[in-house]
Amino acid sequence: MSRKPSLLALRDREPAPSPASAEPEGRASAPIAPRTGTATGSGSSSSPVAPSRQGKKAMTGYFSPEMSFAMHMTARKHGMSLQDAMAEAFNDWLRKMGESPVGK
Repeated sequence: MSRKPSLLALRDREPAPSPASAEPEGRASAPIAPRTGTATGSGSSSSPVAPSRQGKKAMTGYFSPEMSFAMHMTARKHGMSLQDAMAEAFNDWLRKMGESPVGK
């Protein structure tokens, strides 16, 4: 089963060219500035990075649908977010490899 594409994937795309008939003659539209992905740290709602993500780095992996479902369900069953469950799993793996756990 395939998933619908996320709306977040559209945010970095260039805007579609508008038809000439959509704008009145002699009136130019202002260009839309693309998001740069950097945050000023002001915490305002216009910041492209959520405050909970500031100072953090994304780690991505591709897993089977069964693994994804099991992780999501188990995390929810224990009142955790998937991110918290993954952080706990990574810390356990670091301990197993003889490294110090680093937290979230």
